[in-house]
Amino acid sequence: MSSGNSSPVVVTDNIQTNNQTILTINMTNVSKLTTTNYLMWSLQTHALLDGYDLASHLDGSAVVPAETITTGDQVTVNPEFTLWKRQDKLIYSALIGAISPSLQPLVSRATTSSDVWKTLAYTYAKPSRGHIKQLKLQLKNWKKDNKTIDVYLQGVTTRLDQLAILGKAMDHEDQIDLILEGLPEDYKPIVDQVEGRDAPPSITELHERLLNHEVKLISAGDSPSPYASITANAVQHRNNNNGGYRNQYQQRPRSNNNGQ
Repeated sequence: MSSGNSSPVVVTDNIQTNNQTILTINMTNVSKLTTTNYLMWSLQTHALLDGYDLASHLDGSAVVPAETITTGDQVTVNPEFTLWKRQDKLIYSALIGAISPSLQPLVSRATTSSDVWKTLAYTYAKPSRGHIKQLKLQLKNWKKDNKTIDVYLQGVTTRLDQLAILGKAMDHEDQIDLILEGLPEDYKPIVDQVEGRDAPPSITELHERLLNHEVKLISAGDSPSPYASITANAVQHRNNNNGGYRNQYQQRPRSNNNGQ
């Protein structure tokens, strides 16, 4: 890696062993696992290893060679097993390094990369009635109040993602209704527009509409909000980013509503 100010990248070294290659992967661009980011961490980690055709070590689908080979009365170590074990230990080490130190004891008894993966999935993705009820209650009580639109929606979508991990994904229309219910009276024009449509907008489209309305409310206020410049810059960035933000998530043509 270069010593400049460039962003960290994945460093992969090839170890040649009897005309076969072992990959050692340094996952420096993977955010460390915390108690709240399992979904994105697992997606990023699995995608990275899948890119190197090593994801089978995570889900246990890799065929583990026999440890020994017996030829007549001679028992010898299977070189295929040695190769598999070395590769798995390098993945195991990379996974441990991508976990926050406070959470590493969770996998202290794991001996393979698959054990680490399954332990974390059991801990953070196993559905439990209590956990699901807690998330739903948090969603019910999560209101915009004096939060910015960005903070408010992030709180909603984070909990919705967690429910999806647990196999309790909420219907898209219910997600939109939930977001609208948490808005104060100042956002009634947006609520009325959305509820008057035949089909609910995407969360991304609703987010943009709410940001634009937030800027209007701040501009019309007597005293400037500490979030005014942040919100205005965020809206301008989205509006100037031609094709990026909207084209990625666009579900349908935007309606010609006046004022928004």
